[in-house]
Amino acid sequence: MTQEKHSPNRERLHALLDLLSYFYMVYGKPERARHYLRLLIKLRPSDSRLLRSLARSEMESGNMEEAKEILENSLNMSMDQEERAATFLLLGRVLMRLQRLEDSSHAIAEFLSLRKLLNLKV
Repeated sequence: MTQEKHSPNRERLHALLDLLSYFYMVYGKPERARHYLRLLIKLRPSDSRLLRSLARSEMESGNMEEAKEILENSLNMSMDQEERAATFLLLGRVLMRLQRLEDSSHAIAEFLSLRKLLNLKV
């Protein structure tokens, strides 16, 4: 089979894993969502949205240090400014839950700076 025939199936698999992780998060099962998100990240390691979703599932599961590490590492990746803003916002929430208020305020300040630059509405 050619590469072209694999591509639609691969995209369907990615979409299915993404949908499953979304449903598990919506229905309060972040631990199950993590499983599908980790599989997806193995397939698409440079997708910052997936990394934020994984960090959120870690946060919702009570794994704040893991969430923080994922977000901090993802900030070293190439991403657009809107993705960077979303990452800083989530990082600020995680740091707040870790009682690292000064670090949280810096992350939120970065988010607000990017939000103003991009004229984002939250």
